[in-house]
Amino acid sequence: MSNGRFSGTRLFILANWPRFVLLYLGMVGALIVIGLSALRGWYAFVLLGTAVFIILVYFIGAGVWEARQRYDLDGITTHHVLFDMGQIPATERLAYVDLGLQLPPIGLSRRLTTGQIVVVDVYNPQWTVSAWLVRWRAQQPHPPADPRLSWREGNLNLLPLPNESVSTVMLCHIAGEFWQEGDRAALLREAYRILKPRGQLLLAESVRSQTNWLIGGPAGFNLPTAEYWRKLLQQAGYRIRSEKDVAGLSHCIRAQKPTPAEAQQLSFKLEF
Repeated sequence: MSNGRFSGTRLFILANWPRFVLLYLGMVGALIVIGLSALRGWYAFVLLGTAVFIILVYFIGAGVWEARQRYDLDGITTHHVLFDMGQIPATERLAYVDLGLQLPPIGLSRRLTTGQIVVVDVYNPQWTVSAWLVRWRAQQPHPPADPRLSWREGNLNLLPLPNESVSTVMLCHIAGEFWQEGDRAALLREAYRILKPRGQLLLAESVRSQTNWLIGGPAGFNLPTAEYWRKLLQQAGYRIRSEKDVAGLSHCIRAQKPTPAEAQQLSFKLEF
């Protein structure tokens, strides 16, 4: 795996190559329209072609910016934001639910000393149908040998860890890749199962925001809201402890699993 400064951007572009190729071909087509229209004196089409060209250039630039922010070392590195929110010590053993991206848990492992990250790959093409995930996974080499990293296969209905075995579970842009709300809820319940009482779930997702609308266009309106994720977490039994918006691209939530006594009190809607 390349450890270069822009390796994440490169992987993102390669995984989303149809999107960038279509935008590039659209730019070429717009330039052809501009040139032919100028030769024939169709100045209205020149203006139209120029407008289309500028819009396509904008979306290519926005896509590259998004890739750098999400996946490169000089970006927002949402997984590190979650790590800081959770105040995770360098000696802790935590679970990181992944879809085969590998870069985030590898980056987090460098912040540990004697701690360990159990990386659970829950990818299933029947549940996560994004084509870019297939292409991204195809580019990944075998995970590196590192005592701070333990790589396991699992699924959203059964994470390969015992009940109440870890203090932290991290879901960084994972739950939203499952299109069905029932699948998302099942994953949150599984994370709840393996968490110790008063353990924390660190979740980051893209939500409906001005930044995501500017980057994704109309697709930005289809993103869930931050309130949607709050309710889904609360329905799974979690208590929201803190939240943080990161550059308008990601919304981070730190949620806690209550103790049995606290959970019973919550079921009766008592305050304490």
